Amino acid sequence: MTDLPPDQSLANEPPPHFIVIVPGYMGSRLRSKTTGKIVWVDFQSIPLSPLRWDDWLDDLFDQMVYPNDDLEPAGIMDEVLFVPPWAKQEHYGRLIEALEAAGYSGDTTLPEGERNLYTFSYDWRQDNRISGQQLGQAVEHWCTLHPGAKAWLIGHSNGGIVSRWFIEKEGGAERVGRLFLLGSPWDGAPKAAKIMFEGLDTLFRGGFNLFNIQRRTRDLIRTFPSAYQLIPVQDPFLHDMNNEVIDPFGGEAWLEDSRQKELLKAGKQFNQELGTSLSVETICIFGRKLPTMTNGILTSNPTGHWREITWQSLASGDGTVPERSAMHPKASNNLPFVASHGDIYIAPAVLEFLRWELQDKYRGGFRAASLSETFSVIFAPERDTYAPGEIIRLRAHVSGESDAQDQSPAINNVLIRSKLVWKSALPGAVPSPTHPTTKQTELQPTDLSGDYCGEVIAPDIQGYYDLVSLIEAPGTTPVTLTETIMIEEV
Repeated sequence: MTDLPPDQSLANEPPPHFIVIVPGYMGSRLRSKTTGKIVWVDFQSIPLSPLRWDDWLDDLFDQMVYPNDDLEPAGIMDEVLFVPPWAKQEHYGRLIEALEAAGYSGDTTLPEGERNLYTFSYDWRQDNRISGQQLGQAVEHWCTLHPGAKAWLIGHSNGGIVSRWFIEKEGGAERVGRLFLLGSPWDGAPKAAKIMFEGLDTLFRGGFNLFNIQRRTRDLIRTFPSAYQLIPVQDPFLHDMNNEVIDPFGGEAWLEDSRQKELLKAGKQFNQELGTSLSVETICIFGRKLPTMTNGILTSNPTGHWREITWQSLASGDGTVPERSAMHPKASNNLPFVASHGDIYIAPAVLEFLRWELQDKYRGGFRAASLSETFSVIFAPERDTYAPGEIIRLRAHVSGESDAQDQSPAINNVLIRSKLVWKSALPGAVPSPTHPTTKQTELQPTDLSGDYCGEVIAPDIQGYYDLVSLIEAPGTTPVTLTETIMIEEV
């Protein structure tokens, strides 16, 4: 019999490996070494009385300023994070559950050596170099528990940057067999620059915005070395009113002190050092064709200091990271999915693909669905936050794949049905005994080809809700899109 060339896809089992999940920005809990209490973020510690919220926020921000050596990682986030404009982020427990359903063991009650699914929590405020070094120490330890096995890393968002630094700069290529990047930028995201300049629009709930959240979060985030490492270096995303490119890495016109300017300089240097090298098999999984901040128009005051940036969004990313930055130029595969930045790791099609790549393809399995959709949907409510009983107006535009001239034809005769589904109580609120779901509404076509509109009524019960929409276009696989919104009386 003639020997066949080796082909792992025909083997009965995948190569020896263990999984390490590296979460994204804000995706790890931080705990005080002194008190043992969770600082980022224990929603149970939020006072029920709004009269005490300002003091609670003062305490949170005081402890979160970097550096603060009293804080240490304490596991990955297992609650939903609502922090527009960065992302509305799902908890990572749902990814763990999906991987356990595929046969991995992440049971933390078992000894480490009996598991093959681990999570790496880290202080996401710190320089990603430090996080990469710490990831290397953790992987080295797990490798001793699994002789002959390599780590397969799943890095979401900033977790992919940490993973790449470990692999490329800390000798990780010897210990890592494969790298899966989920919505992870290789050249930052303009939205990071917006947050650095303006702060967060909302922190956890709208009621906190009465306490000058934008300024306070801006000042806080400017103390984080890692935040500067998320500003795009290669992409000329910022222009002035004359369309001249503005370099954000000067810093003199928008930062406030010498430390911030040093951190900005170090952020650019970090990205230049990391570059685009990939030393292990890397698969990029990214969301696309959702409205994503791509560029800004700067207005300066007469002294040259930045006054205002008008941000522009195009349907070219996952809502946070633009496609161009999420598609690594040297990846083995760049695979698009209809998913947003904060939930790409729980999107059913992504989980199905991960199961294929991790297990099924080695056992002769097959995929039951395509990797990407043949049409694109721009769909979003007008705002992130609504009052109980308020009308939530919805609009969608459906178009086909781009042709040779980069034109996307509108698609008509599409069925779009939407409803609100209860997700969780607001932080600091008494949990509701009922979990309402609104009636399903069908969006109707407008006079514009490919456009549809409709509305739902915000429920009376305050909380986080998923706006779940099913889109069915003729001759294609139905797509489900989910957008988290907040119902709160402020």
